[in-house]
Amino acid sequence: MTQQPSGWYDDPSDPDMLRYWDGVTWTSHTSPRKSPTASQSTIGQAQAPTAPLPQGGWQAQGPQHSGGSEPPVQYPGQYPGQYPGGGQQQYPYGGQYAGAPQAQAWMRGPVTLDGVPLASWGKRFGAWLVDGLILAALTYFALQLAAPGYFDDVQRFLDVVSTGDEVAIQSRVGELTAESLRASLVTWLTITAYCVAFWTTTSQTPGKMALRISVRRADRPGALDLSTALRRRLLSLIQVIPFISGIYTIVWLLDGLWPLWDGQRQALHDKVAGTQVVEGKQPRRPR
Repeated sequence: MTQQPSGWYDDPSDPDMLRYWDGVTWTSHTSPRKSPTASQSTIGQAQAPTAPLPQGGWQAQGPQHSGGSEPPVQYPGQYPGQYPGGGQQQYPYGGQYAGAPQAQAWMRGPVTLDGVPLASWGKRFGAWLVDGLILAALTYFALQLAAPGYFDDVQRFLDVVSTGDEVAIQSRVGELTAESLRASLVTWLTITAYCVAFWTTTSQTPGKMALRISVRRADRPGALDLSTALRRRLLSLIQVIPFISGIYTIVWLLDGLWPLWDGQRQALHDKVAGTQVVEGKQPRRPR
């Protein structure tokens, strides 16, 4: 693979910043994409000759002012926004930039098509635990409102099972099945509302916020659209479909473990929706 030339590129971990690529690895040098004020800008002003610094960077003396001189500005080699091609200096304020290098030497592991590191399975599992605690409380209150008899029916069924009376058990099974179907539907709707609300706004549920990861479409960054968010919940509908809901536990386990061996670290529901879970936040939609 051709080595990516050194220069300033879009920061894979922060869409509002540029990060310097030294030709081999990402450095800690960053520069904001936002334009400075007119008084702070030095674009178009003559620059003094540069001289190498002991640590390998370059120092440029700013223009002199009557009130004193500006402190020297240090850059690791090229000015922010400059990248190979044509030899023209370009600055990070309103210009065009090359895509981030694919070789993520400072962040090991697979990346998206545009070079954003994918979240590890461990981080996804940690986010799932946090969201699971929140959803357990939300689902409990939702069931109390929409299916108040579910918990009583479960308790009565367990009491009958403890007696060993098969006739009584059979009579309770029918009652519990109907109530369980209603409870499954309420649970699915509660979880779907929770996930879709966060996926379509910030791309981060509270669990993902805590682990600093987010979900996006595989082909582009940003919050999910409503259609993609709903497709991401399609696989879980198995739990409310009669006759096949019994296999949901197997599907759920496979879905959760799939990123461990998948090359793109996608779960099954990611493949259905065409999404990926990545490091960092997603850029906000333009107003």
